[in-house]
Amino acid sequence: MIDLTPITDHWSDLVAGFQMTLQLSALAWGLACLTGIGLTALRAGGPASVQLIVAAYVDVMRGMPSLVLILACFYLLPETGLYLGSVASGLAALSLYYGAYMSEAMRGALAVIPAGQWEAATSTGLRPATILWRVILPQAIGPMIPSLTGLTIGLFKETALLSVISVPEFVFQAKEAISDSYAPFQIYAFIALVYWGTSAAIAYGAGMMERRFNRYRAAQPALRA
Repeated sequence: MIDLTPITDHWSDLVAGFQMTLQLSALAWGLACLTGIGLTALRAGGPASVQLIVAAYVDVMRGMPSLVLILACFYLLPETGLYLGSVASGLAALSLYYGAYMSEAMRGALAVIPAGQWEAATSTGLRPATILWRVILPQAIGPMIPSLTGLTIGLFKETALLSVISVPEFVFQAKEAISDSYAPFQIYAFIALVYWGTSAAIAYGAGMMERRFNRYRAAQPALRA
């Protein structure tokens, strides 16, 4: 019989840590999306020099472990006079890191939209911003969802790395509970189940969204007929 006392005795701290993890994930996801949109726009329509800088930034982020960026934001930025604190440093690192990946996912999804869509919308007199939001993006969201789902789950799980800079998220609180109860198996098994269940819920919700946004694709053969 597995003794659940180590979990129940530290339940409030574990719940608080999980709530912090969800908040960090949501904030970092929103900031990463904004970063990805900005990078995608600059790479698609910016000057050649700007496109080169953005491409170099994306390559650097893709080749760097996220933990290195987290530690750099926390330990190196204060050397320049900019001290963000542990939570803000973690958010900045995850946002910059996953923003680069999201920009690639967005760029890839936009690339599958035929150029004729943009040309046809332009011929009707629509402004570029209107074409992007009303014509191109609704078609690109569906193909974008699988990639963004994987990135979202990855970001959610990598908030655990923020425990190394003392952010009181789920894993940090689990370590505190283990140091008090000396019961690593029960607590680590519990947080593993919570991470798995939350990741499965994200994947399920994203799957439902993907099916909804891709309905127009199922109707295309009938239209051609």
